[in-house]
Amino acid sequence: MQKVVRYQCDACGELFYAEEECAKHEEKHKRIEKANQMLKKGCTLKEIQGECQIWYKLPEYLENVTQDVGFIISHWQCCKKPAYHILGITFEGHLLVRGCGSWSGYFGNEVPVTSDILKDPRFEEPIYIDPRYHPY
Repeated sequence: MQKVVRYQCDACGELFYAEEECAKHEEKHKRIEKANQMLKKGCTLKEIQGECQIWYKLPEYLENVTQDVGFIISHWQCCKKPAYHILGITFEGHLLVRGCGSWSGYFGNEVPVTSDILKDPRFEEPIYIDPRYHPY
């Protein structure tokens, strides 16, 4: 019989054999939490990246995006209006994008920052909400 020592992340409970790996993992939780707080306060993704270092490289076209900038993702709900916006950042660094484009009400998904569907942020247009549904 042998004694096995493992380290558990305080945030999510994941187990690690190395204390240093667990500490790095916990630090990433803190960075993601801070990034989401900054997003909610209206910071740009560039400001978030500068402070929290979430992504290897943030695409230039996303640098000035905030949670109030819409995206047209027509293949999600056949909507050709900027109905989708960023609600959060996942532990993996994906953006939680959600909105109410049309026929099925609210829809969203995790989207990598490198995804083509985020290449055309609509800075000047208000976020569209299908009038058949109530805002969230």
